[in-house]
Amino acid sequence: MEAQLDPMKDDLPLMANTSYMLVKHYILDLDVDFQSKVIEGIIVLFFETGSRYRKTSSTGKEGCQSQFDETCKIRASEPCHVPVTKVSACSSKTEYNDFAICGKGEEDTSDKNGNHSNKEQASGISSSKDCCDIENHGKKDFLLVLDCCDLSVLKVEEVDVAAVSGIEKFTRSAKLTDVSEELENLRNQIVHELVTLPADRWKEQLYYFTCCSQAPSCGELLFTTGTWSLEIRKSGIKTPTDFPHAIRIWYKTKPEGRSITWTTDQSGRPCVYTMGSPINNRALFPCQEPPVALSTWQASVRTAAGFVVLMSGENSAEPVQLREGETYFL
Repeated sequence: MEAQLDPMKDDLPLMANTSYMLVKHYILDLDVDFQSKVIEGIIVLFFETGSRYRKTSSTGKEGCQSQFDETCKIRASEPCHVPVTKVSACSSKTEYNDFAICGKGEEDTSDKNGNHSNKEQASGISSSKDCCDIENHGKKDFLLVLDCCDLSVLKVEEVDVAAVSGIEKFTRSAKLTDVSEELENLRNQIVHELVTLPADRWKEQLYYFTCCSQAPSCGELLFTTGTWSLEIRKSGIKTPTDFPHAIRIWYKTKPEGRSITWTTDQSGRPCVYTMGSPINNRALFPCQEPPVALSTWQASVRTAAGFVVLMSGENSAEPVQLREGETYFL
């Protein structure tokens, strides 16, 4: 059974296995509904293989797998895809992500709840679980563990970044000469090239991050939600190196989510905010919260006309009128 923790008194458990997979960039595309007090949408995560697994890989694939399995065995005992054409609310160095929506007029009462196919699975996930769930040596599937709480996860899928127009430029690098012709390996190498672009190519990087976030799915991934975590796996994938490095998660927040505050401003108008602190973003989006997990991000937010979206970031958000009664902040 999971320990019942009080976020006001107890340290929150850091469940994410960042030493195996590390998020380098997030893209959020969200709808805010003040009537239901729910934020709904998608988040796309781009990963690099974590430091622990990179270190062991120098021993060769078999040695790497053996050390990975042994580490797992030891640690197990320890305590609406919506097209986005431009994203300008972004940060190049992020520990936190301030987020607020303030009402300028009357509260919108229209129903914007999306009807997704809900494949959420609820089960108790012990806080002692790390990267493995089966004791059979070398036969277990790798588990990606994200920090997650008070979210309804609807679907998790692999993103086909290889389908993006112009992405072939990231397959011609000398680093890719030993890559097999398997498409899954190619996708991961594309993500690696993208997240490791030099700082002076940041505009190109953000452009391709956005394009990749809109790429089609190439298959759904298995997932399980618990009180403090989201565990994701792909059948037959044994190592972090082979696990999809670009995934899309469809989800909804819950009104009682502990990372989000639904309230009114000093004039009595509805508003919602999150402090986006260095920890406890997990009820706003699935994430990695250990201090090592610094990442960049982009966000697009839709809300009813009359509300203003404010976020921290290096670029200023630009409101776009989508249709009558709805505003899109890029």
